[in-house]
Amino acid sequence: MNRPPQDVEFKAGKAKLTGTTVTSDSRKGYLKFGVTPEGLTCVQWRPRDSSAYEDEFYFAPGELKFVKVAACKTGRMYYLNFSGSDQKEFYWLQEANVEGDAKIEKALRVIESYIPDDDDEEQMVVDTPPTTTTAPAATAIKQDNSQQQPKNPSINEVSQSQPKSTTTTTPPPSATNLDFIKDLFSNLPTQPKQPQITLGKILTAENLIPFLKENPEIKKSLIQYLPEEYQKDDNMINEVLHSAQFLQSIETLDYAIHEGHGPEIVSLLGYEPSIASQRGVEGFLTNIQEGTNKKKNNNK
Repeated sequence: MNRPPQDVEFKAGKAKLTGTTVTSDSRKGYLKFGVTPEGLTCVQWRPRDSSAYEDEFYFAPGELKFVKVAACKTGRMYYLNFSGSDQKEFYWLQEANVEGDAKIEKALRVIESYIPDDDDEEQMVVDTPPTTTTAPAATAIKQDNSQQQPKNPSINEVSQSQPKSTTTTTPPPSATNLDFIKDLFSNLPTQPKQPQITLGKILTAENLIPFLKENPEIKKSLIQYLPEEYQKDDNMINEVLHSAQFLQSIETLDYAIHEGHGPEIVSLLGYEPSIASQRGVEGFLTNIQEGTNKKKNNNK
């Protein structure tokens, strides 16, 4: 039996193609690739703060193509290619470790090239070994003379030599009942999560563009750090703020602060680190604000 490859899941954001321009979605998410019990390749995307998938696509074996966008300067933009149509779904990698991209690509190539054997479909409905602990992909049917009895593959199989019992037994729970139980528990009230403050939620293009418009001196000082081709037009900075490269940089900075490097970054920015900078993004920004106020008071 040609066993399906393991699922691959990694941090990735969405992007949208409008004309010839790809605009990145600032939300953080997870992109998952896997093979269903029926042998189809499944691709799913969801935001990190939700368990519900927003995107879900299925491909016949061998048809999945996850293509890198060669024109992207960072090399971290990809799209799902749908054979027989012009549809393309864009995603960009959000993993902090760029060197791990090659490992992700290698794992995805295994899923792309996976073709089930001819007898795999039959194997999927055959009884699983008694040691199996995962839920069955399908319910197996075992014949007993002219009568058929439904059987749960995850339960140890009774030997054929065992005498038949005349006692009526309760059948195993059906898939419908299990789905009902899952829905019941999913609707129970849960403790609300505290929203996590990240730079990605603060330094958005929607927030920065109006701010820079109202503060032309700050905008002018920032333009010098852009690539040379972007320095010729002041409005090009708006395009940069919508780019995947900018979002990836914010993601990397968020990760560094989360890992405890806030004081080092504060120091590199020319401010004196305080203990607040070790308390996530909120403490990091508090430290920057305190340092800015202190410099203003010293210049009076």
